[in-house]
Amino acid sequence: MMNAQTTKIALLLAASAVTMALTGCGGSDGNDGNPGEPGGEPAPAIQTLNFTFDKSVVTNGVPSVEFTVTNEDDLPVVGLQKMRFAAAQLIPQGATGAGNASQWQYFGDETCDVAATCPGTFVDKKNGHYSYTFNMNLTANAKITYNDQLAQRVLIRAYNTPLPDATQVPNSNAFVDFTADTGAAPTYSRKIVATESCNTCHQDLGNAHHGGSYNDVNYCATCHTAGKVGVGKEFNVLIHAKHKDLTLGSLESCQSCHAANDAANDAANDAANDAAPDWANWSRIPTAATCGSCHSTVDFAAGKGHSQQLDNSNCIACHNSDWTAELHTVKTVDKKVLINKYGIEASSVVDSATKAATISIQVTDSKGSPVDISALLPQIQRVEIITNVGPNNIALSYFTKDSVIAVKNGVLDSKASIVDGKLVYTTTKPLPFGAVKTDTDTSVTFVNWAMCSLNAQFVACAEPTFDGSDVSKYTSMKADIAFATLSGEKPSTRHVDSVNFSTCANCHGSEWESRYHKGNNSPGFVMSEQLAHSKDATGKPIVGLDGCATCHTPHGTYASGKNKGALEMKLHVVHGEQGVIKECTQCHNDFNLDAFKVKGALATSAGKYTTPITATCTSCHNHNPMKAHSQAVLEGFGAIIDGDYTQANQAAQSETCFYCHKPTPTDHTQVKM
Repeated sequence: MMNAQTTKIALLLAASAVTMALTGCGGSDGNDGNPGEPGGEPAPAIQTLNFTFDKSVVTNGVPSVEFTVTNEDDLPVVGLQKMRFAAAQLIPQGATGAGNASQWQYFGDETCDVAATCPGTFVDKKNGHYSYTFNMNLTANAKITYNDQLAQRVLIRAYNTPLPDATQVPNSNAFVDFTADTGAAPTYSRKIVATESCNTCHQDLGNAHHGGSYNDVNYCATCHTAGKVGVGKEFNVLIHAKHKDLTLGSLESCQSCHAANDAANDAANDAANDAAPDWANWSRIPTAATCGSCHSTVDFAAGKGHSQQLDNSNCIACHNSDWTAELHTVKTVDKKVLINKYGIEASSVVDSATKAATISIQVTDSKGSPVDISALLPQIQRVEIITNVGPNNIALSYFTKDSVIAVKNGVLDSKASIVDGKLVYTTTKPLPFGAVKTDTDTSVTFVNWAMCSLNAQFVACAEPTFDGSDVSKYTSMKADIAFATLSGEKPSTRHVDSVNFSTCANCHGSEWESRYHKGNNSPGFVMSEQLAHSKDATGKPIVGLDGCATCHTPHGTYASGKNKGALEMKLHVVHGEQGVIKECTQCHNDFNLDAFKVKGALATSAGKYTTPITATCTSCHNHNPMKAHSQAVLEGFGAIIDGDYTQANQAAQSETCFYCHKPTPTDHTQVKM
């Protein structure tokens, strides 16, 4: 907590001559309070609980803490009803054996419910100050030997139990590390990952596990310790095992989570650095347990996949910190170098007589200068060209779209050619163009490609004997998108102003290589500014996901159904099932509701279609309850649920949801009053 805040509280509370019988925050009239009484109205809601620890000691084996709780407006919170207090101590690095990492030992916890039971002594001083003295004596623990020379930790969980005046409070966590006798800060720590690193993807860590109970990674790391949880559930093992198989670009580098804050030395960065001062432990202190949690095929004790190691004493002799860090980051660095070496510029024109689109692809170097694709052809693993019609309401299904692998393992397809150093392809399937100045007057082409690579270099595709399934032998490159119209009018490009692409990159990586599409059937692609065809208010290019819609059509992908359906639905369903979504603002910086005016029906089950607004809503909200709601209400306002395609498509613009609803990213439940 900032010094200004602490000072404010100190001045506020120092004036108190008597305690106050408050059940909310602040005074009662919005004016300065009486002497010894805080002023201001009670906070109508508490969004955040902020903890300041005033004193923490262990006396004759019994821990006690004194702390202050404020809300987001820096006002004291009074009347907390239910809290859990836990105690732990930290064994320093090397104390249990040469090469061993530091290790938390969890003594236990006590839950204090003011309305029921409280094992220890809990005091609410009615002015934002609290204290708790444990009932447990650490010296009496049969499994752990208490040592008053070790760093001690007390953790707090504040439950979301309402205050006596019914004010809601959020689940919150806090902790304090201290020396047992004086309460001073300990001389060593084990704070390896900052909660903010976790929240880059999870948004709110507490929402991911344990029903939203714990939102501080330090609570997780202290509780998931040997003796407290089963083998394999220790934090350093569990967390790697859970993340290592996720196909997220940001997880390819250890430093995505184990990160130092190297920015200017200011208060914010001081706080960030303090959150994870031991961030470099991952490379500095290698152990069999931690390394084996990612390198899961290695059995160190048995000597399988590595020379036999019965303990951690020799690890650092070979795996020094600099070498370990370089080894675990060089792959990401090398790949970025390859990805940025070349780009492409795709363009398209439509023949008004044949209604075919001719796509030209110019390769460029890192400076934007043109490169003759003939010179690179032996190294090009694949070039995939996908063309559809109607960027906002894709006309052709996944199976009827026009697509071609124009290059495969350095060999040019017979339907493609090289003209003036450019790759040229003309669509062969009928493109169902519509009327002038409508969405279907526009064709959209998505180009993705890859180059054969080995040992951080591009190589001829014959050299790695590529078979299509070993994705380590090629590097996906930056994709591009091109629009063209039958009429020659300005294209109807898909809206890209709803999703903040940087939030995608937070999880998928700044060089987002879509490995979901990488393998036998597709070269994969990298999402980058090369795809931008629009700019924001500051002139910065907007990277959109509109190229994805060429395959993720309203008719579905591979099979009908919301899980494999239109892009509007699939992203919600997949991220919802993964527990990523908490609120709309995680991904959306805007809701372009006008986009629905050019959308048609979306496949929501096998052979069945739903009008677009309702279909999009049901991708987050469970389909069956939404269907019941629609039958009772929405169908009277134009919605069609799981109907015939023609019927639902004709009714697409008849939905009147937005007559009442006015969703925004910050409040998607908002209605017009």
